[in-house]
Amino acid sequence: MRLFAQLRGSSGVNMSKRETDYYFKQACETIPKIVKECKVVTDREIKVRVEGQAFPGTPGPFPWVSGYALEELVKRKILRICGYAGRRRIRGGVTNKFYCLYETSCSEVSSIIQVKRRVSADVNSVLTGDASASYHAEDIFLEALEDRLGFVLLKRNAFEFTDMKVTGVKGKKPPDIDFVLEREGIFFGVDVKNWIRYEHETPQEIRVKLKVAAELDLVPFIIARYIDRELINHIVYGLHGLVYEYKELIIQPSLSSLAKEAKDILGYPVIAVDSLPDYMVGKIESICDLFFAGKA
Repeated sequence: MRLFAQLRGSSGVNMSKRETDYYFKQACETIPKIVKECKVVTDREIKVRVEGQAFPGTPGPFPWVSGYALEELVKRKILRICGYAGRRRIRGGVTNKFYCLYETSCSEVSSIIQVKRRVSADVNSVLTGDASASYHAEDIFLEALEDRLGFVLLKRNAFEFTDMKVTGVKGKKPPDIDFVLEREGIFFGVDVKNWIRYEHETPQEIRVKLKVAAELDLVPFIIARYIDRELINHIVYGLHGLVYEYKELIIQPSLSSLAKEAKDILGYPVIAVDSLPDYMVGKIESICDLFFAGKA
């Protein structure tokens, strides 16, 4: 209650609609506790730490709601922002803003900031580029779908299928979907999103994939490390598609030391594997069994 007395301010005026939102309140209550424990956090770190469980588990605040909470906590002098007073590091596109409790001086956490900035940059770097962890995740999900779950691969990176083709912007390559798979006579458009960053504009990337699936007359099947519940509901109940939301970011086994650092230092859920763990395969199998039972 002390926190929300501070958030309300001395004027006693009513909170805005944003401030009365359940998840905004949850973020405002939870974030200072995490910051106190960690001493200093990155923007992305705090959003991942409070994002909740994977579907159908208990959700947490959407990442952008946690962002609004960070702004409010800084505004009310519960948190302060510290910069990075070192050499510029281009690789990784990592933030220069770090959050600590207001009574903590930036000098007290400068050494932690340097470590967190390095690990953040290293994680971001393996999620981009030609040999990225994103492609690695696509490969191991495909192997599981084919070898263990009975799907048949018909096409990769598809923007046309049978006699149908995706519409796009003239002069540019049309958007595609990672895989066209078939099982029990049903054709699926499967797309894998192995990401750590998820913001207000990110769902548009999935909506593009849903458009591709619709234009190719495929059942959409989205596999993502985090997806907001509104979009999950739209896909499952509105489009009668499938969603597998998983929690752990997947990276290559050769990067196991980075996975440990990311988990220990940033609280990122990361696994370094070369095949999909049995518990993840089992969850996908359950999702598929429910889908096909509904078709029987």
